[in-house]
Amino acid sequence: MKSAHTLVLNQMNRSLLVRVFAALLFTFACFLIFLIYFVTFKTGYDLSKESDFVIWAKDLKSVLVLLILSIGLGCYLAKRKRILFNTITRKYKEEYYIGPFYWGNWSSYEGLKMVGIFKNSKNVYEVNIWFTNSRHLKFEKFHKEEDALAEAKYLARTLSLSVWNASDPKNGHYLD
Repeated sequence: MKSAHTLVLNQMNRSLLVRVFAALLFTFACFLIFLIYFVTFKTGYDLSKESDFVIWAKDLKSVLVLLILSIGLGCYLAKRKRILFNTITRKYKEEYYIGPFYWGNWSSYEGLKMVGIFKNSKNVYEVNIWFTNSRHLKFEKFHKEEDALAEAKYLARTLSLSVWNASDPKNGHYLD
């Protein structure tokens, strides 16, 4: 849905360590699926006996719990976020995605107030979009103030908003 009237803001890339850990969790999940097959069909359980059935169910339950935890944590670590703004319909969408799968809902952005630049405790500049009810969308971090200012000015021009520069917390001001 990319067009001249759609602005797409992507979340920063995850670190290599997080991506490797997510891949290892998904690999572990594949192993657990094989283990479920092995426990169910290749072991010597006689499921017509109640004692064998109870042992089989306990083995299967522990593997299923590990499988659900592995897939859940892997999806959480692999999940990314992007924000789509449609300037014609004046709507935005916070969209989450894992590979080719994505989900999110369109909302009106009539309540947008400003684009803000803030410096966090790690000396990283964050660019956020603020609503009138003090809710905000976090989407980008920069190591250089010039890059953050350029991105904030571009967003403000595209969305017809003002820029609040609070990179110096004691001296916040609106930019022209």
